[in-house]
Amino acid sequence: MIKEEKPTEELFFDSGKGKYEVTKLAIEWIKVKKSEDDYRKLSQADLLDKAIRDVLSGEATYEKIEEINKKREAAKEAKQEENATN
Repeated sequence: MIKEEKPTEELFFDSGKGKYEVTKLAIEWIKVKKSEDDYRKLSQADLLDKAIRDVLSGEATYEKIEEINKKREAAKEAKQEENATN
């Protein structure tokens, strides 16, 4: 069975979030997710649509963005330490 997606407008009104909040969070979400395969393969229009849908569905949050950034920073520091010891 194919899951039919709701129109973006319906998701927006159901979310109760303001358009500026959605836009800002979607941009931040794209910045942290753009290197992942699911996002890298998308056109710009599809990328923006997916990010907005992620925000409106609650998948994308400031907390999740912070968590992803912390994990990346920790991995980067670990790699730098590893390179320093070699």
